[in-house]
Amino acid sequence: VELEYMGSLTGKTQEPLAEELRGVIYPVPGEVETDGTPHYVTADEYLSGNVREKLKTARQAAEQNPSFAVNVQALEKVQPKDLTAGEISVRLGAAWIPEDVAEQFTHELLQTPFYYKSRIRVRYSTVTGEWNVSEKSLDRSSIRVFNTYGTKRVSAYKIVEDTLNLRDVRVFDTVQDENGKDQRVLNKKETAIAQSKQQLIKQAFADWIWKDPERRERLCKLYNETFNAIRPREYDGSHLNFVGINPEITLRRHQVNAIAHILYGGNTLLAHVVGAGKTFEIVAAAQES
Repeated sequence: VELEYMGSLTGKTQEPLAEELRGVIYPVPGEVETDGTPHYVTADEYLSGNVREKLKTARQAAEQNPSFAVNVQALEKVQPKDLTAGEISVRLGAAWIPEDVAEQFTHELLQTPFYYKSRIRVRYSTVTGEWNVSEKSLDRSSIRVFNTYGTKRVSAYKIVEDTLNLRDVRVFDTVQDENGKDQRVLNKKETAIAQSKQQLIKQAFADWIWKDPERRERLCKLYNETFNAIRPREYDGSHLNFVGINPEITLRRHQVNAIAHILYGGNTLLAHVVGAGKTFEIVAAAQES
């Protein structure tokens, strides 16, 4: 938004211009022009993208400067509808699940003794992108660990770790070849048993994750803020005048919006059906450019 240029055309200073265009343009919190004046963008640009993050920023700015209250009001109206637990698909191993939730599930499912909970921890490394269950062999006497959700060959803690890392659990035997060298060979029977336990753990997680109301509310909020925050930009070409256009031609609304998309979007695919008027859009956009 070139307010200085608009001022040269209208004879008005930037302040009254910005006031008259309130709701059509918005100042971006924290961004200023080289001359120190606010940086303005059009409504379709400002009210798109990660609107949840923009709303947080706008609220913080409004606390310091009440003029940004108009930003807050506009952004509140375009927030995506929050998804409920029934609309969110979550599996054990999703990177957005907090560590403490994954750990709580593991401890509750396997009934980890109190005196081991401080040592058997579930942690996620943002550096390697991997989950780790520490001291997996500590809890050796549990039926749940080596029978219900695990096997004699693979403990349930190891299966949980593999599941968190989206790996199918596998069991290998070590045998010697004709040269006396050790080789690892897949044990199909033990692997099949362990993978059936892995399915039990996955199902247990699906049944457990939304049960607690407090946890459900927390995870829904986290998911919506992380993944349900983007609003696609909508282009409005109603302000375009098309000076010099053939008076016999009247462009339809979807056409002028598409032309605005070309002018402001920078990279546009005209994917209308045959007969929708793409050629007129291309010609008009070229002329307006």
